[in-house]
Amino acid sequence: MIQKLKLLKNIKSGQHKICVIPWISLNIQRTCKVFHCCLTSDFKTFAGDLAVQSMEEVWNSEVMRSIRRSMINGEEHPLCSSCYEVELHSGISTRYYNNRFSKNHLLKIPFITRPDGSVNKVNIQYWDFRFSNVCNYTCRICSHWNSTSWIPDAKELGWYDKSSQTEPYQKEALHRLLKWALLPQNLKVLKKIYFSGGEPLLMDEHWQILEALDKEKRYDVILSYNSNLGSLSYKNTSVIDYWKKWGEAIWLWPSIDEIGVRAELIRKGTDWSTVETNLKKLKETGIHIRPAITVSAMNVFRIPEIIYHLVDMGIIGITHVQEECWRNFTFNIVTDPPNMHVSVLPDEMRKNVLDKLNTFIIEYEQKHSVKIREIFNSLLWHLEKPWEKEHCEDFKKFMLTLDRIRGENTLTVIPELQCVFTD
Repeated sequence: MIQKLKLLKNIKSGQHKICVIPWISLNIQRTCKVFHCCLTSDFKTFAGDLAVQSMEEVWNSEVMRSIRRSMINGEEHPLCSSCYEVELHSGISTRYYNNRFSKNHLLKIPFITRPDGSVNKVNIQYWDFRFSNVCNYTCRICSHWNSTSWIPDAKELGWYDKSSQTEPYQKEALHRLLKWALLPQNLKVLKKIYFSGGEPLLMDEHWQILEALDKEKRYDVILSYNSNLGSLSYKNTSVIDYWKKWGEAIWLWPSIDEIGVRAELIRKGTDWSTVETNLKKLKETGIHIRPAITVSAMNVFRIPEIIYHLVDMGIIGITHVQEECWRNFTFNIVTDPPNMHVSVLPDEMRKNVLDKLNTFIIEYEQKHSVKIREIFNSLLWHLEKPWEKEHCEDFKKFMLTLDRIRGENTLTVIPELQCVFTD
């Protein structure tokens, strides 16, 4: 008991290595393979497989128990290195936000966890279930693994192997998962769902879950989305009609890489005028929008322009969440595939980008009387990494190959990359 009370004291003081996620969530892929978290540092190490295991078996698998034991003992588990690394350089990671969101459950951890790291009761309060890779876009940072629309290009590139499991499958197991999720006892403990894809607004399972929650009037459940906002309706049903019922419980993180024709090149399938119309429509509806700007070698030099455009649209700015005023945006930094990471850009170019961003941060903070540097810290750190010459060559080759397959011209649309393509 003394050890448990000591751990509780450390948790309350913030002096610990615990992330609440292994106690409240599982990241379940459409293959029914399970990760402890979507930010795992090793996508080859699974916590289990729901195609052949029960939820109870996965919940207390050796991987899950090992992670919990490490965290309780004050150790940084290797599978969680991505968050610890970000914290080291920027101070705040996803672990911080998850712990803040589930603070009450975090305080229970010393008392519900056995010495071997197991937890008696499956208590999944946060769903991160990826039922499908159905998507209407073929983003250059993506692949057939996360988008069905990517399959034709993947075949041209020689990536697509029909013997590999690249399309939605394990349908029987996924059906069991959905059935399990919608059981009254599991809906009862639910606090948050993260919808991602593919494109979640095109997935049947997303709509079935919405209908079930609507029927139970569970408008207190946080619905968090990564969506390309290419469409707000599915089979003649408007998602806005549902989202209005949840109000502030909708956390919308639209995936935005660029604006205009640049967006249409980077995220093929984008009709930027439609995305702008949908963003404005959602803003008028009162839904709080937090743009998730996906940062890669294709757009990192344009971050200020993207943010200013979203400010001009009224998407970034004053919000009903006071602490987020003029700060309601975030970055998703592409690290995989590595040939899209910002480190493929030459040293001089990245130095210029760093100077540009630092100037922008100072001007933005002065203009709007807010602090945003912490939002940029991780990005600034990534830009300071050494030049990856080999990945730079891979980037150039990949972009030119896609240009040929798609009949596009990257340098016409993104002339800033000329220095990369010049031998």
